[in-house]
Amino acid sequence: MQQRGFALAATAALIALPSLQASAPDWPGWRGLERDDVSRETGLASEWPAGGPPLAWKASGMGAGFSSVAVVESRIYTMGDRNGAQQLLALDARDGSLVWKSRVGPVWDDESGGPRGTPSVDGGVVYALGTEGDLVAVEAASGKELWRHSLPRDFGGQVMSRWK
Repeated sequence: MQQRGFALAATAALIALPSLQASAPDWPGWRGLERDDVSRETGLASEWPAGGPPLAWKASGMGAGFSSVAVVESRIYTMGDRNGAQQLLALDARDGSLVWKSRVGPVWDDESGGPRGTPSVDGGVVYALGTEGDLVAVEAASGKELWRHSLPRDFGGQVMSRWK
């Protein structure tokens, strides 16, 4: 499967920032801390410099999908279809290097491909939901799987739309 549609917002967030400071507020899941798309960070530039901000680093190889990012402390979490599986990925916010990866479920192969969800982070645990209803919890520090459930198989749920 070719690389298609990886979250443009995630890529822009990763490459446009000169640095992620330790004092920056966390963005632990989809749409941020309050799930309202509002950053409470202060002291930001009021306009871009001519030619835009300098590129700090660039990450590639995250795979196909529509996952955004969660940022907690010095880690960036996202998802992508890569190497034959839907994977949860942790990147180092300082340089974009892959810290760990953890399998969520099978790849989703349609005209767009990839996961549709964004990981959520709470209390040192990262939660991710794959397109087939696979819900996993992994240690934020190591990527070690803590538990896994299949929403359809374990709870009788169903994936209710083509969007997955």
